[in-house]
Amino acid sequence: MSALATMQREFVAALFAAQEPDDPRVSLYRHNALANLSAALASTYPVVRRLVGEAFFGEAARRYALGVPSTSGDLNAYGERFAEFLAAYAPAEALAYLPDVGRLEWALHECSQAPDAAPFDGAALARRAAADAGGVRLALQPAVRLVASAHPVLAIWEANQPARDGTPDRVDGAERVLVRREALACIAEALDADEWRLLVALRDGATLGESCDALGEAAPRLPGLLSRFGAAGILRDGATGAA
Repeated sequence: MSALATMQREFVAALFAAQEPDDPRVSLYRHNALANLSAALASTYPVVRRLVGEAFFGEAARRYALGVPSTSGDLNAYGERFAEFLAAYAPAEALAYLPDVGRLEWALHECSQAPDAAPFDGAALARRAAADAGGVRLALQPAVRLVASAHPVLAIWEANQPARDGTPDRVDGAERVLVRREALACIAEALDADEWRLLVALRDGATLGESCDALGEAAPRLPGLLSRFGAAGILRDGATGAA
């Protein structure tokens, strides 16, 4: 390894070391690096920040940055494991819902950055013979995420939007959330159990026949759900396989 490469590695290690560097010049770089990473997290996780307050969030962001340094020059890619960090962060232990709020915010962030894909062609599916349709695979658009929580995570997120006072409409109960992009806006909406089962099946590569089986007694809802999700622009064509 060259002397320059060694120096660069030592410099980066000093930026994210547990102890403050002795060299004040390195300390200044460290402060700026941590501040930039903290600002990136605050931009991606505004509801988490609002729920815990500025001081709490700032310390959590600092500890996260020291433990999980950025591996990319693109700050949009930073923060993927923040919800996982919060789940193990002792000061946040009393806020059992907080990691799932983080997961929802990361899903929204990912959707805002995801590319578009060709939409679901409902007319082409309708032309398929009934005997063949069961082998069709549909997939979810790249800008779609599914988030399940044992807590009313969507209600908490909605209550902490800028126009709200932080009081959720629901204070208990599990929620299943669809995150999708509509035009330039990312939307989070609740799903019922059947809708969730269908979208999870499609996300995991199930054929339409297998998706119908996943719905069980709710199988008659399949055409209507496909129509609704297709119109919402969250489906795309997938590979065709055996039913």
